[in-house]
Amino acid sequence: DALDMASEHGESVAFTCAYAGNLLDLAALIRLLDSHSSTHTAELSEALTVLLEDDTEAFDNIHKKQQILSEYCTSCRHEVSGRRVTHSLSALAVNLVQKANWLMEHIREQEWIDAPEEEGWFNSYYDNHGRAVEGIFGGQVRMMLTGQVFAIMSGVAEDEQIRKITKSADHYLYRKEIGGYRLNTDFQELKFDMGRMFGFAYGEKENGAVFSHMTTMYANALYRRGFVKEGFKALKTLADTALNFDISRIYPGIPEYFRADGRGMYQYLTGAASWFMMTMLTEVFGVRGEAGDLILEPKLLAEQFDSEGTASIAVPFAGKDFQVTYINTSTMDFGAYAIGSATCGQETLSVHGSFAILPRHLLDTLQSGATHQITVQLTEKMYSPDSNE
Repeated sequence: DALDMASEHGESVAFTCAYAGNLLDLAALIRLLDSHSSTHTAELSEALTVLLEDDTEAFDNIHKKQQILSEYCTSCRHEVSGRRVTHSLSALAVNLVQKANWLMEHIREQEWIDAPEEEGWFNSYYDNHGRAVEGIFGGQVRMMLTGQVFAIMSGVAEDEQIRKITKSADHYLYRKEIGGYRLNTDFQELKFDMGRMFGFAYGEKENGAVFSHMTTMYANALYRRGFVKEGFKALKTLADTALNFDISRIYPGIPEYFRADGRGMYQYLTGAASWFMMTMLTEVFGVRGEAGDLILEPKLLAEQFDSEGTASIAVPFAGKDFQVTYINTSTMDFGAYAIGSATCGQETLSVHGSFAILPRHLLDTLQSGATHQITVQLTEKMYSPDSNE
């Protein structure tokens, strides 16, 4: 989009984080497949073989990696042979994990920016002169939200780094009165060796506006990593601003962005709306699928329960309709509660501390066309004497 002018020497650290996270996700799926496979193998296109060679020495060799990429692109540029090669699923998973781990450690070592006052963040990009875009330059702070989102979501950012990122984002990017987290600080230059976004006035569109899509992804990433209060802050500020007509001047909904004075612009951004709803469903209420089972893992704060200590959501899953109700009569905050019991109708569900499972074999027996009640009773979390918590 607006980061489109660094084609010769630019780099996207943010998307490299995403690729590393994707490799780990793929490895996890391959291991799941392996656990259900009778052959424990898979057939892949012959052209992929060069990318899957077990050559860890190539990881630190830029020239070697460029050669591998060139060989792969040449082999399938005009046609693909159709020949397949059999690979061990477990070996494939290890291969992808090795590549992901190298990428993640490389980013942690090379792209982390330490700042005073226990602050810090990741550089997100390199410009067309091959220079890091973010950092502290002559006292001027340059920080972008995008790189932080993908570093947190992918697992590149470690917990202590996330604490520093959120502190930095609150300091340099957060403006409650206009919707929350800006995309970037004011670079105070056009910077066309990076992208046309810097041609917009600061606070407009991609140059420093509160961009709904990235804010909702930031919230989602924080929830995934257990930083619930920080994630809720991002979601709530965005929603409160959208619903405040005196500021947003829009019908209720998620706009593409809030400009410098807080007005919502370009309704209605489906990507941001989808990420907002997905985060509320799968992270806040913790209702999600996992290998065919229905998982219930709430990350609700005390203020999200009603006066009777309940919070509920209606959701379809696997062709069945459910009403999920969490009961928190003591109004405990996230981190203080665990799941005491969970039922689906008359069936008792298995509980594993912070989550409960409705297994697929039980799901398949439920009647279609009816709404099935799932009730989850929250109880005070028990701490063992040996726990560090």
